[in-house]
Amino acid sequence: MQLNIRNGYFAVFSTLLYCCVLVTDADSHDIWITTKQDEAGTIYAIVHHGHPGDRKTPDPDKLFEFNMLADGQSTRSLLPGIKSASQGGIPVLITEPMAKESNIVLLAARYDNGYWVKTQNGYRNTNKRQVPDSEESLYSMKFAKALIRTNEAAADGYDTLIGHRLELVPLSNPFGVKPGDVLKVRVHFDGKPLSGVGVEAGDGVTPMDEKDIPRYQTNEEGVAFVQIVKAGPQLLVVDYILPSTHPDLANHELYNATLSFVLPASVQEK
Repeated sequence: MQLNIRNGYFAVFSTLLYCCVLVTDADSHDIWITTKQDEAGTIYAIVHHGHPGDRKTPDPDKLFEFNMLADGQSTRSLLPGIKSASQGGIPVLITEPMAKESNIVLLAARYDNGYWVKTQNGYRNTNKRQVPDSEESLYSMKFAKALIRTNEAAADGYDTLIGHRLELVPLSNPFGVKPGDVLKVRVHFDGKPLSGVGVEAGDGVTPMDEKDIPRYQTNEEGVAFVQIVKAGPQLLVVDYILPSTHPDLANHELYNATLSFVLPASVQEK
């Protein structure tokens, strides 16, 4: 049998294009974590949903796991007492005060955004069993990590692999980079390096057109070389879409992961 390379390429391209359209229209929004500190020095964790310039209201019931890991060992859930709030007019979730730690603290969350199908009235939060004639459908799961440096000497805990299905892991201390430096980040899927995916870099604040977002492709070892442009908040994002393991419920599964941290304004450019 002779393989038609041109038709095969077109089929693959068409599938990728379809997936991109589906993700863009249905649920390409991110979950990410930041913190705030009050006048007394008390720190709170904040969960965001959406994109800069297109913010959504995060659903506390879909946030089924939110932990604080200190020193890469002890774990405490931040779910008790978490509530909906507004930050500068933007809907967010905010935790109770966090315990003070002396090293790099890792915050980690999982957010089950459920099933989505495209109907004549736009996308709806249900599955293919309820809309069997829908051609576009997906299941959406979101993961978020944030690194917090509680003192300038803290240098451990940034590379903890916590076991999210899709996960971003820095390979060097992100608080040691300067604007102009490259931060190496490995993408893991099911605990293994994931090659050929784009890691987006932004700040979680500045709106950007999709075409203007910097993307850094992972190599065969799952490593992306991310250019750090400026000090301040950093937000790295990766999406991964694959055929559904439950095709009766959705055509595809969309996984989204974020990693956030703040590079102090005191760092000097190279």
